[in-house]
Amino acid sequence: MAEAEGTALRFAVLGPVRAWRGETVLDLGSPQQQAVLATLLLHHGRPVGRDELLYAVWGEELPASAVGTLRSYVSRLRRNLRPASGTGPLVSAGGGYALETGADALDADVLEDVLTAAGRARSAGEHRRAAELLVRALDLPQGTPLAGVPGPFAERARDRLAELLLGAEQQLAEIRLELGRHTEAVPALAGLVRQYPLRERLTELLMLALYRSGRQGEALGAFLDTQRHLDDELGVAPGPELQSLYERILRADPVLAAPQPEVEPAAIAASAPLSGYLAPRLLPQPPAGFVARNEERQQLDEACAEDGSRTPRLIVVAGAAGSGKTSLVVHWAHTAADRFPDGRLYADLQGFDPRGPADPAGILHAFLRAMGVPDDEIPAATEARSELFRDRIRGRRLLVVLDNARCADDITPFLCDGGPVRTVVCSRHALGGLVLREEVTYLPVGAFTATAAHELLRQRLGDERTLKDPKAARRLVELCDFLPLALSIALARLVMHPQWSVADLVAELEDEQARLGALGLSGDRSVQRELGLNRRHLPPAAARLLPLLALHPGPETDALTAAVLLDDVSATGRQALADLAALHLLTESRPGRYQAHDLVRLYCGQLLEEELTVRDRERATQRLADYYLAATAVANTVVFGDPLIPFPPVGGPPRALPRIDDTRDALRWWGPEAAVIRRLIDICAASRDHERAWRLAHNTAGYYACTDISAWLECATLGLCAAEQLQDPATSARAHTLMGIVLGQLDRPREAQPHLERALRLHQPGDRRRILTTGMLGSVHHDLGRADLGQQCFAEALETARATGDAFMEAFVLHRMCMADMAVAPPEEILHRARHVRRLLAERPQAQMALGMLGFEAHALDRLGRTAEAESTWRRVIELSGDAGDDHLHGLAQSQFAAFLESHGRAGEAAAHLDVAIALYRKREDGRTVAALTRRLTTLGPTGQILG
Repeated sequence: MAEAEGTALRFAVLGPVRAWRGETVLDLGSPQQQAVLATLLLHHGRPVGRDELLYAVWGEELPASAVGTLRSYVSRLRRNLRPASGTGPLVSAGGGYALETGADALDADVLEDVLTAAGRARSAGEHRRAAELLVRALDLPQGTPLAGVPGPFAERARDRLAELLLGAEQQLAEIRLELGRHTEAVPALAGLVRQYPLRERLTELLMLALYRSGRQGEALGAFLDTQRHLDDELGVAPGPELQSLYERILRADPVLAAPQPEVEPAAIAASAPLSGYLAPRLLPQPPAGFVARNEERQQLDEACAEDGSRTPRLIVVAGAAGSGKTSLVVHWAHTAADRFPDGRLYADLQGFDPRGPADPAGILHAFLRAMGVPDDEIPAATEARSELFRDRIRGRRLLVVLDNARCADDITPFLCDGGPVRTVVCSRHALGGLVLREEVTYLPVGAFTATAAHELLRQRLGDERTLKDPKAARRLVELCDFLPLALSIALARLVMHPQWSVADLVAELEDEQARLGALGLSGDRSVQRELGLNRRHLPPAAARLLPLLALHPGPETDALTAAVLLDDVSATGRQALADLAALHLLTESRPGRYQAHDLVRLYCGQLLEEELTVRDRERATQRLADYYLAATAVANTVVFGDPLIPFPPVGGPPRALPRIDDTRDALRWWGPEAAVIRRLIDICAASRDHERAWRLAHNTAGYYACTDISAWLECATLGLCAAEQLQDPATSARAHTLMGIVLGQLDRPREAQPHLERALRLHQPGDRRRILTTGMLGSVHHDLGRADLGQQCFAEALETARATGDAFMEAFVLHRMCMADMAVAPPEEILHRARHVRRLLAERPQAQMALGMLGFEAHALDRLGRTAEAESTWRRVIELSGDAGDDHLHGLAQSQFAAFLESHGRAGEAAAHLDVAIALYRKREDGRTVAALTRRLTTLGPTGQILG
């Protein structure tokens, strides 16, 4: 039974939390107990689960007695809110509690109702009525909302209520200025600006009110105060709107004069040449469960500022299918309705609908009718309707939302000629043509942040279900790619199946074969359907590339690899990637490199299975492997200085290759591609394409020799396995040589020796790689203490290289000899060898061996007592290795130069170079070397390592 009016409950949250029964003030207990009451009140009668209440009061850090304490709070509130007879409004419901209040019982609800009514009145041009309503709203008892109430829920609610109150104050000030009551607006605005010194819109209104009240100097002073606050607290300058107003007041712009007395709507209608104007309201209902997007909403606010001379009239909101563009814009449009008193229009252009786009003539007819134009005054032709539409909206503060635009031409019939009209266009296409043609604000909309995604889970599933398994909740968000559409579908399935846990759905989505199908609702939208609609609008090359992308084993694709997959020129690959990115099927993660989110990747794989034969897939993979073989051959040649060591493609060179002129280029290209090549080795081996698998493994040498020798060993091992499958002695010999070289570089000479000896037995007569193997075996013998055997190998290899005129192999053998006997050979001999090798490699001064030999030259000069020459040579090594981009050699050069400086009593300079070396090895994530160098930095002790 309803309570008697004199004993009805009333509640206040716009200041301290208070409650009355009739005129009697009720005891609400401790701040935590008030937090429980406030949470229940602001859920407007909806049940609040126990876990949600616990989180609302205490957050994540629950005391041990939280559950019992909560029960006590609820019990006390029930007792205090219960009338003298009958049951109270606080009831148990849905595993928690609900507080049933009457209409207008909560001051915050009254405030929102009055604000809504004021907004309607203002939109209808009834400014005086709107002002009266706002004054009524602001007469409600106030203070700091929820003052003294603790907990996460109160914090969020406090901010929202404070914004409501501030919005009411700002609206009232704007209306007073519109009514010419500027003097009346000054005191309230001055107080607001003192309270919110960083809110530029409030300062604008105060400046305008002061200026219109004849107080120009104070108006300029208000600007300077805000400018100082912004600089002191944020380090920024005032925005363009505020700066523009300051300049206009400074020159006493007559446009800023007080407005003429308000013209009533009836007078407007009487003077209009056509039928009376009605403010249209065609927006869809605001989306349920909208979360976050605060940054995007702020950008929309800024883009729709009232200064038409400075702000583009067109805003493009672009994002992938299902990214929440429409929800964002519709939600924002409802919250910004007061900015557009002349109405809000909305149309779905259906640019991606399988049935084709909507008829612009029909949309224009609906727009004109909504603005009060009778049917008999609406022309038949689309162009004439467009012209009439422009005429009707000219000069009006109107919002036009055009959803699902396919291209720039779809928008043209609805664009105004200028003025305060704002047009917001939503599209899954980037609409580059529109951006090129018009002055626009471009707002990309991406996936949810983790915070927003989890907030959506809490809204749809409730705290109890979401918090029961937080790990599963996080995984659900990841499997949905943070995409609003995918997440909404997943949550809809959970809502429709309350017996499922979040982990149950996660288990289904973990299956990549089933994931796309699971993210769909029967007879409704699905992720797969939306991706399919996108593909229908792709140019032929881009549509053909989409399934082929599933064959690329890396996270990123560039124009060259796209062209290889398409078996076309690089320009075609570049355009195809750009077309896919324009429809947000790919993201340009960095200039020229594109990646697909997981759901798009799964869609590509599905298309691959459906549309390409096994042979087509094999050919595309082979083309990709051959491209990487050709590119790594170029990179190896640059790094090592010899074009014959790397292996060429099996099926012929690709049409285009990356430009690699020096070691820095090679390593910069190789960095993001190394993982792709590593995966391709596995793919080729699994498909029994052992020739390509072996060659790719061999061609990783140039990268891993400079970056990660351990990873090089892994590739060499894979290459050896693939080479043995070919049962070709020459190939096996090369694979064993590679294993010997890598093991030797890792200081594992006992393991390297049998590989090199086997390679020598397998090498064909005249194979120049026999020189390489023999020279490396000489180094291994030296490392094992068998200097005589080592010298025999060096002599044999050197003789063969010189006899065949192989300058590179001669340089290689001399380099290994210097490394082997640097400590015992006369410095004159080391100096001679080093300079001879550098002459042999004169065309590649930044090749690894050339830089290594320059280091040996510096060591030899130092031993000869030619200190100044040695220092100059060391600095040259550092300069060249830095220019080459080889962090390993550069770090080693810095370390060796530090040892040189220390040996000559220059410890301070040595420490500086050790710091550089440590930073370089830390960048390479070489913890062992960083630790060793750090110990040296502490002690500045000598090092025995020799550059090379």
